Amino acid sequence: MGKAILKANTGGVGPLPVLTTQLIKDLPVTSVTIDTSKLKDPSVLLTFTSQINMTAELNVNLVFTVKKYVENGSEQTVGGSWVFSSIAEVFEAETFAFQFYDIAANPGKFTYTVQISSNSFIGVAAGLTISNATLSVLAVDQD
Repeated sequence: MGKAILKANTGGVGPLPVLTTQLIKDLPVTSVTIDTSKLKDPSVLLTFTSQINMTAELNVNLVFTVKKYVENGSEQTVGGSWVFSSIAEVFEAETFAFQFYDIAANPGKFTYTVQISSNSFIGVAAGLTISNATLSVLAVDQD
């Protein structure tokens, strides 16, 4: 049976203002660093869970992306994007989660960061927060 490494971290962001124009840069929510250099052929599964807390009269469209930062300083966006969209008439909280399998993982030290993309939208009311954001990264050696 192959070796396995599990790393996790929590984070969050907010309260956020009304966002009717694009952000200047992406907003990091949480990140995890994992060292798979001792694995020959790692398979890497990322699991992101969170609670999105919305104020009354809120129209929101959040686009989440994952950035992978390599130890040598290079970065790349991995996977696609995951969208949370809702209209809240009263204060409410909703869970939001996604998983991503990094098929391009090679042995090495990486930092995966979940972020809110610059093309997200928060309309009408400010105060949205993302809490209990957890990013878990499981790397398993396929050999």
